[in-house]
Amino acid sequence: MSIHSPSNNSRQILTMELAERSFKCQQCGACCRWSGHVLLTEADITRLAAAAELLEEQFIGRYTILAANRRQLSLADRPDGSCVLLEEGRCALYEARPAQCRDFPYGWRVAEGCPALEALDETSAV
Repeated sequence: MSIHSPSNNSRQILTMELAERSFKCQQCGACCRWSGHVLLTEADITRLAAAAELLEEQFIGRYTILAANRRQLSLADRPDGSCVLLEEGRCALYEARPAQCRDFPYGWRVAEGCPALEALDETSAV
């Protein structure tokens, strides 16, 4: 019988999973200012329109654009590149935010810019 020691890669994955479980959003809005698209599902549009007290067609016309993949809608950007739903540094429809936003940082992340993730990286490096 041999004892298996986890590889460095396994340790890194485990460390990342533990760090993600302790992620606490600081609601700073940094992720709402990153470039890229927030792709919307039909459920997202239904939820967001209801939260904005708009008909789905009204929400689509006011807050969305055709995504680069030309197959679905994306939240529009403000002229400064931030999300159209970002108001005073916070999401105006946070409780109804799209699935892509809800998945952060578990389903996707960027290399830098999120204070909560940077704090986790610092504590993980110790």
